[in-house]
Amino acid sequence: MLDQIPSEIISQISFHLSLSSLSSINPSGGGGGSSISTNSSSSTSLNGINKTTIFDNIPPTNLLLSCKSINDSISSLNNSRLYGKLFRTLFDIKAPERRFGSGSSNSSNYSKLQNDKIRKKRMKKRRRKIVLSTSNNDNNEDLDDNDDDGMLVIDGLKLKDDKLKAQELTKELKKRIQCLCRLKDMIDSRDVSDIEDEDLWTIYFMLIENDGKNIQHLIGPKATVNLPLFLDLYHEQHFLAAAVEPGYPAETPGRSLAMWIAWLVCGSGLPDETPEQREERMFVLRPYVFAAQQYPLYFAPWTIPDLPLSKPLPPQNESNPFIADLTPKSRLVQIEHFGRQLSLCPPFLAHAAILRFFYRKPGEDFDGDSENELDMITPPFMSIQNATGGAGGGANQQNHHNQQHQHQYPNGGQHGQHGQITNGVRVNELVDGIMPGTEGMILPSNPTSRAPTRPGSPSLVSREPRKQHFLLGNSIIHDRDFKRLKSCFDPLNTTKGLGLKSSNWKGSFDGCWEGTFSFFDFDAFREMLAGHARALYEGPYGEQAQVWRIKETYVRKIGWVKKQSEDNKLFSSDDSDSDSEDEDEDDLLDNVMQGDAKRRREKKEKEKEGLPLKGPMVNAGFPSTNVPPNTFSNLASELAEAETLKETLKQQIEAIKGYEIVPSQEELNEMLNNLNEKELEDSGLELLLTGTGHSAWGKFVLKGRVRSWDGMASLVKEYAPDSRGKWIYRGYVLAGDIFVGRWRDTYTPENFVGYEGTFILNRR
Repeated sequence: MLDQIPSEIISQISFHLSLSSLSSINPSGGGGGSSISTNSSSSTSLNGINKTTIFDNIPPTNLLLSCKSINDSISSLNNSRLYGKLFRTLFDIKAPERRFGSGSSNSSNYSKLQNDKIRKKRMKKRRRKIVLSTSNNDNNEDLDDNDDDGMLVIDGLKLKDDKLKAQELTKELKKRIQCLCRLKDMIDSRDVSDIEDEDLWTIYFMLIENDGKNIQHLIGPKATVNLPLFLDLYHEQHFLAAAVEPGYPAETPGRSLAMWIAWLVCGSGLPDETPEQREERMFVLRPYVFAAQQYPLYFAPWTIPDLPLSKPLPPQNESNPFIADLTPKSRLVQIEHFGRQLSLCPPFLAHAAILRFFYRKPGEDFDGDSENELDMITPPFMSIQNATGGAGGGANQQNHHNQQHQHQYPNGGQHGQHGQITNGVRVNELVDGIMPGTEGMILPSNPTSRAPTRPGSPSLVSREPRKQHFLLGNSIIHDRDFKRLKSCFDPLNTTKGLGLKSSNWKGSFDGCWEGTFSFFDFDAFREMLAGHARALYEGPYGEQAQVWRIKETYVRKIGWVKKQSEDNKLFSSDDSDSDSEDEDEDDLLDNVMQGDAKRRREKKEKEKEGLPLKGPMVNAGFPSTNVPPNTFSNLASELAEAETLKETLKQQIEAIKGYEIVPSQEELNEMLNNLNEKELEDSGLELLLTGTGHSAWGKFVLKGRVRSWDGMASLVKEYAPDSRGKWIYRGYVLAGDIFVGRWRDTYTPENFVGYEGTFILNRR
């Protein structure tokens, strides 16, 4: 009798039965069993576990076993729409649909096709086409999104269809259920040593795609997986176990993902983290934070100004620990996501480690309490620099730093060598003109972090965050990071569509930022480079507050205007030309295109001489001069600061011969929104950064640029007006408007390991 019920009704019954556990789930969040149909006649139970979860009735096993006709009608192979609907009910879908759509070039390709008369002319002769309207409100759309080969046909041109189909949602539903159940089993057995990277990718994607539904499966009373408890176990069995082994802990995709999951869920520590747990966390994070030469922070070496590269760079000597590894490397991994093979790279472990080590919310004071004043070490770069010494502090300048010299502090105090410890002081006591929000900040440092004295560290009790981390709940803020992972995995890959463009970074850096920069004791840094791991884990470090005010400026080649293409000139006549004329015009077009390609190649080779960034990268690519920098600088007042910014930007423009500021905002928007990849390249559009700021050491000027390929900012920080040193800052703006990266001295040659520290800034 059941087989007489229409399949639509059976599907609706199955849908509600599958979700019946949502209301009956026990509040402990236990359970790891679920099943999902893998063939038309049966369902496969995962791990043989039969516990109550919200997935326990996916699919409704009893209904599947009732008769063959019902089994056929609601199996995942025959009724993917049912499981696609279940996925949309249980998990967030907006982010993956948005990213798969924007991640490809289909939409931009089609808009170019519609605006290009030659394309429309040539497509007329093709039989297989679907006419689309030229605006959203005109003719009806006729899309064949069910092509057998998964392609979308637009104006006779095949493009990959990025719309998520029910079959893909079904595959992802099965994968997530299996992943969550495996993790639940591992947590129950207190053993996550065999966790697979695939499962960590699944959790990572669930977090950066979360808009409210995904997180319910990971955190909370009804969650299938107790994610904070999983992170405790992973910390003990992976991070801590690696930290107590000889040598540097290896950076793997799994550890990178786990570190990022910990940052997204726990931030820089859960509210109920004990002092012992915090000390152990800091101990584990130290290598990834301070061993800059060991753990990369950039999608391509910071010394390469423009990407992708057309040919590999020569290999470097890896036997010398003082020689920097600046060889571009592919970080490509391929994973399955929503049934598709996705090429991307894992997020950087060092990014998340620095965030977990140093991050504070805007306005949040440094750690420490009034009863136990924290110490800070003497910053190795706080001495007044002589005219020829520059910033000093390079790792290969150790003899210079071993000399007995005194360090002059802004408050008049003097201290001895770098290992000297001095009491923490407040920002107000170091520099005038502190901006609102930084008054009374303590400049602390934990002098050392020590290994735990017991084999097990974190308590395995269930600890939940008191409130959701600010990076969860709004998937949009992770879109740019995802796009960067998907596009910037190989600096040697010249495939069209890889790498990003200037338009991706507009507004990313403009504004006021506040945060800190950290410094590791120089003697400990030198010992670390020499191979003494003990110095890495026990060397003192410190932090200082700083405020930046950055202005973005787009520049382009002088006199550049968007030219009418030869294609449009040829086909400006009426669309009713004869077929014979079409063929003649096609031949002529091919000749013109070949000639244009040759001229473009010749022009590109000629223009290489005039391209920017031919100077040393320790100066953000701008040419070095013998003229003392910032002799014009005056930051004593708002008016003087504005004049300093104007003069600094003028110097930047003069250093880039043949370039000018884009005249108006309207013209800039036109270039960013309507130019194709080739036109952007021809225009030479470049994003420059100019700014000012202040720290405990004084006031400074910032100048640099953004590498369009991956959005890496390179900024030279130079104290003004008396030139008390120059430093190169390199980093990225990540989700949540957090600017994170490393600074380096500019005295050490680029091919050597320079003296480095970290920085974190929040947009005010």
